[in-house]
Amino acid sequence: MILKTRSFILISLCAWLAVSCRTVRDTPVAIRMFDIGETSGYRVRIGAGQMEITGLLIVKYLHGEWRGSLINEFGIKAFDLVATEKKCRLLNAVPFLDRWYIRRTIESDFTYLFRDAPKGKAVKNKRLTPTGGGSFVLKNEKRHIEYVFQPFAL
Repeated sequence: MILKTRSFILISLCAWLAVSCRTVRDTPVAIRMFDIGETSGYRVRIGAGQMEITGLLIVKYLHGEWRGSLINEFGIKAFDLVATEKKCRLLNAVPFLDRWYIRRTIESDFTYLFRDAPKGKAVKNKRLTPTGGGSFVLKNEKRHIEYVFQPFAL
């Protein structure tokens, strides 16, 4: 009887620890990234496997939607974006990003960034992690893409 009680307590404790650890990991994080009425600037690094894109993301809220551009260090525009309350669209993408599957993935990640992340809403396969000093990392765990954002003064 004592052995059964100890086993039950041990199994219950392990189950409780597993559930509590998973809850902490999946707790959404609300981060204030973009201010309405202000122009926000971030140094961005997008990494997927061996491929990496770096540049500057300039974003501003105009007429009820976020508008922005990702420009690399040489001044070449990677893409423009327009984010509304419902979704984000990529415009004027460079040819190597202008594929339906790449556009759809980036649009989905930026939709999460502009629509769901500021509210602290969790989305499957996407994680937003603050790294300090206003910087944050967005991970698309399904596609193994990491977006690193570091603010800079305009």
